[in-house]
Amino acid sequence: MISEELTVVISQAASAALLRMGKTYQDQGLLHHALTPYLKIVACYPESEESPAAVDGVVAIAGVFEGKWQFHMAMSVYDRLERAARFQRWNGHQVAPEGDIL
Repeated sequence: MISEELTVVISQAASAALLRMGKTYQDQGLLHHALTPYLKIVACYPESEESPAAVDGVVAIAGVFEGKWQFHMAMSVYDRLERAARFQRWNGHQVAPEGDIL
């Protein structure tokens, strides 16, 4: 069994790596690719130091779509952010926002 301390270190490294990945994609203009690591941070590492920056990244991407008058895309991004924020883990199982165990 992995110690709690090691779990924390692994989580910190994973969330930092995901944030770097998201920023790199975003800097390259690959907005759809940037969403995945940002949303993974929000869903899986909500208490991490990187979580606020990941949310900011998602909101910035939605803002790009809004600026291009692509409101349906912006709404889709906000919806995905909301679903990621509601994602949780329960007893080692993934739980969908509706409460179903996946």
